[in-house]
Amino acid sequence: MKKMNLNELDCFITVYFGQDYDLIDDSDEIEPKIDAFIADSHFAMRYGLIADIDLFLEEVDDPEETFRKRYDLEFDPDLWGTDALSFLQRVREKVSSSLKEYESD
Repeated sequence: MKKMNLNELDCFITVYFGQDYDLIDDSDEIEPKIDAFIADSHFAMRYGLIADIDLFLEEVDDPEETFRKRYDLEFDPDLWGTDALSFLQRVREKVSSSLKEYESD
């Protein structure tokens, strides 16, 4: 596995989907956690998260396997009814949409 600095993605996964995810939102749904990140984060963090997702998807040969190895102790997409690629695309889409709203203000 390539060594990549994905600080924003790592923090996002750990804080919003790690073992204490229920402190952010006590549901088992993905969307409220993404919404909480958007509400809690500065726009620079959102840009950083998008950049990390893009870097991850560009640099790895097998996103599913690499994601599983990297976040094995924090987050298993299967338990949330999704896969790694769909999850990352969903996060990227919502965060990107929030930035478009920010930029249009």
